[in-house]
Amino acid sequence: MSSVRYPERVFIDLSDLEAVAASLCSRFGDPAAEAYRRSTLHDVLKSIRSLAASLEAFARAGSTHYRGIHCTADMHVEVEHLSRTLKGWVDAVRAAGTAYHEGHDGGALATPRASRLSDVVLPTSALGDATIRPVLGMPS
Repeated sequence: MSSVRYPERVFIDLSDLEAVAASLCSRFGDPAAEAYRRSTLHDVLKSIRSLAASLEAFARAGSTHYRGIHCTADMHVEVEHLSRTLKGWVDAVRAAGTAYHEGHDGGALATPRASRLSDVVLPTSALGDATIRPVLGMPS
């Protein structure tokens, strides 16, 4: 099985990350706004846990390859999983940041901000025609 990848840039604005931190420590008076705040923050916390697990799996697999242990496996599965969870985390932070800005700007839609914090480039076709080999215990 081959996988053709195209570069995708994933950006996160520092103000969204700061808004998530502020939102974790604040409450909205309006019950609907508070429910939405809690929902978006739940998604952020869930995505952080997923990202941490994916980073750990990537580090474990990478450590094995780094030490020069001979194996026939590649890290295609780990790269795909890490790419998905990183994108999920960025999306969750953006949504929660937007919700916080909207709640504090009187309900007005927050203006788009320039990306500053991260410029993560997901892998291109560097994996070539790598074969996907499932890893036991790897979260999907």
